[in-house]
Amino acid sequence: MRIENVSFSTVDGMPRVSAHVVWEDCDRPVADIYFETLPAFADALSTSAESFLAASVTPALWAGEQRIHVDTEVCPELVENLETVSRQFQHWFDLKRSRMTLDVRQRPAVGTARKPRRAAVFFSGGLDSLAACRANRLRYTDEHPRSIKDGIIVFGLEVESRQAFGYVLDMLTTLACDMDIALIPVFTNVRALNPDWGFWYNAHMGPALCAVAHALGRRLSSVTIASDYDLPHLVPHGSHPMVEPYFSSYNLRVHYDGLTRSRLEKARLIGGWPVALQNLRVCNKPESYQPGRLNCGQCEKCVRTMLELMAVNAFEEAPVFLNRTVTPAMIHSLYMPPAVEPYYEELVEPLARVGRRDLSEAIALALATVRGETGLTGAIRRFDRAHLNGSIVSLKRALVAARNRESRRQDAS
Repeated sequence: MRIENVSFSTVDGMPRVSAHVVWEDCDRPVADIYFETLPAFADALSTSAESFLAASVTPALWAGEQRIHVDTEVCPELVENLETVSRQFQHWFDLKRSRMTLDVRQRPAVGTARKPRRAAVFFSGGLDSLAACRANRLRYTDEHPRSIKDGIIVFGLEVESRQAFGYVLDMLTTLACDMDIALIPVFTNVRALNPDWGFWYNAHMGPALCAVAHALGRRLSSVTIASDYDLPHLVPHGSHPMVEPYFSSYNLRVHYDGLTRSRLEKARLIGGWPVALQNLRVCNKPESYQPGRLNCGQCEKCVRTMLELMAVNAFEEAPVFLNRTVTPAMIHSLYMPPAVEPYYEELVEPLARVGRRDLSEAIALALATVRGETGLTGAIRRFDRAHLNGSIVSLKRALVAARNRESRRQDAS
């Protein structure tokens, strides 16, 4: 892969940095990748290649590219970090190929002056990002370099409807005013390097955000990305403490926030922030967005967030869901993948304590069902998971694997 012709231009009145991305080892067309923003933030855009290199690492790995060549100088600290995170992805996702080379001319660090310190956060309006904002305000004084001054919202990563994005901007403008931060919209086509949603979720979520932050490199000295999982439930994923911080350079530090807070603790953290509760956006269905109402109240993520707000006695202060009721039947009908089971598990006792035992019992039954822990056999599985750390299941799997190996050996002989 080659990254060439990094340049600044203005397209339809919008300032833009762009580059040609040329594939070398796979049959794909040249991609013209860009990052653009509003004219008020034109001075923030950087014409260094860091943003395009950050955006290209995981797509190049997945496509089997043997190298990434950049025709301009790149921060050596970023190069070292990206070599580390590349190996991490290869380990996680079993990418059995030779090590991809970053073929760049490294910019001398000596004499490189740091810009005035200015911290930003990716400002989606979701529970994770708002909890990160709330924690930042409670921890840092306004004069501290880590105190957030900018909120970044990106078009072209998840929300792809201009009308829906306009609704999001209206809601975020209210939140930004309450926080006294500048709201910076960024428009990009970086997902064109690999538009597959599975790839985005598993590998490219964090790198793409980091690429956006580097595109604003003339303005920012640090950026915070909110975690979705807490420490006990981390899995190999496109957003992870072994991913985003390794997209830091000498001039831009990437921080990963929220590892010590469960999702319920995040709900509790914003429970005392009325403006956040009145402008929360958690729904993954932008086709259902309406002015002032961005949550359908029926999808899994909406229902889960409504339950979390009920558990911390904040639901009545959050009039942001089109549907205002959660019933046991809704819980039983939810698709509950393994990744979200911990979120529901921590709700069982708190919901019972606030008088919603019907919902608490529905969640407990739903969890038992998806885990196969109903009936006598299920009771044994539940005891094994809760008290033996899954030792019985692990032993059973090991015995089955050994039996299969012996069967294959006998067939071969």
